[in-house]
Amino acid sequence: MNLQIDLQLIDITVEVPYENGSLTLLKDISLCISQGEWISIVGKNGSGKSTLAQLLTGVRKASSGIIQRGFSGDEPIPYVMQQEMQWFGETPWEDMIFLLESRGEDVKLIPEIIQSALERVGIDLLKDRPFAEMSGGQQQLAAIAGCLAARTPIIVFDEATSMLDSTSRQQVLAAAKTINQQGTAVVWLTHHIEDLSFGERVIALESGKISYDDSTTAFFYRGSTFDLNHTTLIKTPCEELGFTLPYPIQVAHELKLKGIQLPTLPLTSEQLVEAVSYLVK
Repeated sequence: MNLQIDLQLIDITVEVPYENGSLTLLKDISLCISQGEWISIVGKNGSGKSTLAQLLTGVRKASSGIIQRGFSGDEPIPYVMQQEMQWFGETPWEDMIFLLESRGEDVKLIPEIIQSALERVGIDLLKDRPFAEMSGGQQQLAAIAGCLAARTPIIVFDEATSMLDSTSRQQVLAAAKTINQQGTAVVWLTHHIEDLSFGERVIALESGKISYDDSTTAFFYRGSTFDLNHTTLIKTPCEELGFTLPYPIQVAHELKLKGIQLPTLPLTSEQLVEAVSYLVK
């Protein structure tokens, strides 16, 4: 593992057998992920998001192209998914003991490692609770704790909150943000456009290709103005992909079109309130 080198995908294509030929799932994908970065990946169903997640984690192999693992190392990258987890113990503590023992961790250090990981995601008091008695959000937090116990420098979340209620979604997002701030890179695949405010970079996939790779702010605000004839409203990258802008961003756009320029470009309700409050002072 080289902590100074980005994880890089270079001209990656993924194909699978289909009928009498092949089906292309990803085409000419090139991207870099830096240590400690948060990247949000969006796209409609069939765009290639899950294939990209499987590629990053080592579950799926590329048909062509180069993958340079860089800071992520040669071990498989932990993968937190939306589906029901496969546990190897009845409780978080038992499951993580199995995980660490299978990785050859020093038995004397395991209790301390597990305790630290559970505390980082806020479920240390649930370490002996059976998974069957835990909520979906708590189970996802336990999965994140397992990733942390493995001391991984990067975690991939593939629609990890799509089956959760609003409260549980926010708990998982908050835990992911905390570990990201502590240095772990996060790749967050989602169809919840509101989630994008947690990171500074968005990658959008369309028909197996990257159609956007730039800042979160540009994803929501680039364009959103009239053309030279002032007859057609130019869409943002978010809208071009067929997604609806989050409500706070819709409000900011409406204010802009009415000639009211906010001091900042808000991504959340809290940021919108702060920006408007600045104008009315």
